[in-house]
Amino acid sequence: MIQDIAPSTLNNAYRNNAVPEDDSCIVVYRNGKVLLNRKDEYIDFPRYRDLTIKDIKCLIYLFEISGIQFFFYDSEDVHVAGDYEYLEPWIFRTVKPSYMAYALVTARHICAWYAAERFCGQCGARMEHDAKERMMSCPECGNHVYPVISPAVIVGVTDGDRLLLTRYASRSGAPSALVAGFNEVGETIEETVVREVMEETGLNIRDIRYYKSQPWGITGGLLFGFWCRLDGSDAVTLNDGELGEAVWMTRQEIIDTVPHDDISLTREMIAVFSKGYDPYE
Repeated sequence: MIQDIAPSTLNNAYRNNAVPEDDSCIVVYRNGKVLLNRKDEYIDFPRYRDLTIKDIKCLIYLFEISGIQFFFYDSEDVHVAGDYEYLEPWIFRTVKPSYMAYALVTARHICAWYAAERFCGQCGARMEHDAKERMMSCPECGNHVYPVISPAVIVGVTDGDRLLLTRYASRSGAPSALVAGFNEVGETIEETVVREVMEETGLNIRDIRYYKSQPWGITGGLLFGFWCRLDGSDAVTLNDGELGEAVWMTRQEIIDTVPHDDISLTREMIAVFSKGYDPYE
């Protein structure tokens, strides 16, 4: 999955006193896009040596991957030497190296949060970066805001040798996803599984079993993968308009029709099921 970058490792401990080195990666985030150098399938961020920076205080430490530091450039004044352009973070699925793709989505998560918290939601004053932890604080009213992480579920609904595959109403092509949705206030994550399956498909389920989790910085989420068994009728009713299609597929039908990659939790769950994985053995 996207976070599997071994032998590289992510260290996201906040270090406010970190000093950029010439080779440090600088993340410039504008209107949902990130400044990158792309050559074929390979990407790279601007390096500290490539930027003309008037105020080093505009560099906010993000994280480190295998000795390379990443900083957010919190300024509108950008002067970069080199062949860089603003690209959509969604390119992470098709670019290399894997640790840079992971850095892209993780940086996007933090930088989008920073961009949304420039001003205090209580009094409107300009927010400041905290000196000790990854937090935005208001010097006027004392409001503290921490990074937002949105928990969501990915649900593999099984019926013996069959798996329920879905397609969002906004997308074309064959069904190639699973039931998914965000956790609501006051719910346990298991209750989210039951509600999302019922809301999207009208199906009753039982025997909920946890599989894996995955950070999904492209939407600011943390995904929890679950398996469950059909309980009762297999007749699907698309209830909320979110899905355009939901169909039962056998393992062989999945192998024949559903594309596979090693990026997302959804695709991994579909792939392991098609190859014979049984979460209840």
